[in-house]
Amino acid sequence: MLKLLRRVNWLPLFWVVFLIYPVRDFLAVPRPAGEGAVFGAALIVLLYLYAKNFMILDSLPPGRAWNRAAVAATFGMYGLAEGLRLDSAATFLIYAAALAGFQPDLRLTLGVLGALLGLLGLQVGLGQMDITALLYVSFMAVAVGVGNAYSYRWMERGIRMQQLQAEKERLVRDAERERIGRDLHDLLGHTLSVIVLKSQLASRLTELDPARAVREIHEVERISREALQEVRAAVRGYRGSGLNAELGRCKVALDAAGITLEYEGEPLDLTAPVEQVLELALREAVTNVVRHSGARRVRVRIGAAGPHVELEVHDDGRGGLAPEGAGLTGMRERVRALGGELVRDGRAGTRLLVRLPRTDASAPSRPRQVLA
Repeated sequence: MLKLLRRVNWLPLFWVVFLIYPVRDFLAVPRPAGEGAVFGAALIVLLYLYAKNFMILDSLPPGRAWNRAAVAATFGMYGLAEGLRLDSAATFLIYAAALAGFQPDLRLTLGVLGALLGLLGLQVGLGQMDITALLYVSFMAVAVGVGNAYSYRWMERGIRMQQLQAEKERLVRDAERERIGRDLHDLLGHTLSVIVLKSQLASRLTELDPARAVREIHEVERISREALQEVRAAVRGYRGSGLNAELGRCKVALDAAGITLEYEGEPLDLTAPVEQVLELALREAVTNVVRHSGARRVRVRIGAAGPHVELEVHDDGRGGLAPEGAGLTGMRERVRALGGELVRDGRAGTRLLVRLPRTDASAPSRPRQVLA
């Protein structure tokens, strides 16, 4: 239930408030029960179609048929309101413009706006609307229609980018699984076959040539130890492909989101634990920029600062200091575990600074040069 509520876009509910004007006009005059039933049922249908078109965050409207049905319903409500002589009948024309703008066919948007302005002009010609009301309703309808047309295309672009990113991540996972499968086959397939053969040979030689059987067992032990070392090396490789590779992946993700990357760095010799924490911190920071910042530009800096190495990610997005999620909390814990600090600043966009010691005394490791 909570997951469904998070998918709902609650902002369009605010605009529903303006339906109070035709409802007020309808209730201001005593009317037959039949008129009340027709007006109420038509209003419920319109609200359903309105919600169907506007209130789901992670998908576009369900189809052109639904959108056109909603536009037709608003014009129908306008006709009904005119028949009932409601002073605020033109309110429904603004809803028609809003719905017509929120769909992919720009010709439909322009056609609805044209029909709407024609109806308003006709009302002025018949003396049913003054010039002031005409200008107000016309301005509101055009502004809402054009604004929703832009919003729809912005939303469409964002959803397409999310889909593209999800597809890229799926392809990367599939490729990684295939690589792991190949590596395991190459590492262990031949070695395990040799171990089985030598074990069988040692078993047969136990009574015939005990000394040779012992040599074969020692050989099995040596091969097993070498295989174990190879597996450990492979596992270390799976844990992280390095800061340079992560920078490349971040560039791809930012390009897909339409965010410009500005990079500043210098060659550094880092121990494996420090490089791994910086790699994970960069991944988390860029993921947050893509998903939450609304930024157009992000600056990434990696460099030495005395006895420390610093990673700085600074975007020009909306900023603020929203509560930290699991990703940022985990990043802070990993940084602290190596004796470093993480600073977060929400002014002028979001700035994330990770500062770590150049060496990690708790887990000595051969330094690796990073072409940052």
